[in-house]
Amino acid sequence: MPMYYFHLSNDDKVTDVDGTDLANVAAARIHAIRVARELTFKSEGLLDHSWAVWRMLVHDDDGIEQFSLPLSDFE
Repeated sequence: MPMYYFHLSNDDKVTDVDGTDLANVAAARIHAIRVARELTFKSEGLLDHSWAVWRMLVHDDDGIEQFSLPLSDFE
């Protein structure tokens, strides 16, 4: 199974060094949405920034960005 990495970015970057094995990009998108909902539900933001300024960048094992999600969509 391919690995996908779910990084968070604004002026700062939080790097996913572990990644997650998922079947394909569609499964990665579903996983990203779940993670985004969980993150924004449990807190106001990260590193003293509201979720409105953060994006989740999803890369494959080759480091190629597959898609991104603005976390403001989940606040």
